[in-house]
Amino acid sequence: MSVNQKFWDEIAPHHAASDFYAVEEFVSGSQTLGEIELAEVGDVAGKTMVHLQCHIGLDTLSWARRGADITGVDFSAEALRIARDLAARTNSTATFVESDVVTAPQKLGETYDIVFTSRGVLMWLADLDAWAAACAALLRPGGVFYLLDIHPLAMAVEQTDAGLRLAQSYFAAAEPGIRSGDGSYAVQNVGLTNTETREWIHPVSDVVSALIGAGIAIDFLHEFPIDALTPTVLQEPQLPGLFSVSGHR
Repeated sequence: MSVNQKFWDEIAPHHAASDFYAVEEFVSGSQTLGEIELAEVGDVAGKTMVHLQCHIGLDTLSWARRGADITGVDFSAEALRIARDLAARTNSTATFVESDVVTAPQKLGETYDIVFTSRGVLMWLADLDAWAAACAALLRPGGVFYLLDIHPLAMAVEQTDAGLRLAQSYFAAAEPGIRSGDGSYAVQNVGLTNTETREWIHPVSDVVSALIGAGIAIDFLHEFPIDALTPTVLQEPQLPGLFSVSGHR
């Protein structure tokens, strides 16, 4: 099991119990999708959809509430245990499959109208070309790919008392950044055993090039300031905090 997988298995129950994820509010009827993805993905009613790196499944279940026939995919068995429990508690038709992104096409054996992935996903992946190839393989002919993620610039800078400073290079490095801490963007000081993670910065140009190389025709690339759902320390509204890419086969 990878270092990152161990971390996500351990952090998942803490996330499910956190105010950030507000699971009980979700069960009572709230939804977790932001204005950006709702506007850009559009109507999903009656469409088949796969949500990659779905974590505990709140976005997956939110799309299901909007009428999608959706499958959530994640490599964390513990996160999916929580997702399946939430699906049962909310009488959702969403299903969940344990797999990493690269092997998801073989594991699922299906193609979809929409491939969706969002908010804090690419930083956990070393190989963009393998990721993009998997996304393309999951798309049916005419299907739509959609990514909304933290802008890599927001990962390269950090907030200090004196303002923003460059914490690491914006450009991709062969070796990942190694992080260690007792918590995450959602919880702190929870007594983790697996505190270490590996993270990669992928410039926007590398993301788009990987998708094009995999055979996905790009329809748009958008950049946004941070929104209320963005798990990042970047607070400067004049800098990009998020970016989205959509394309089709």
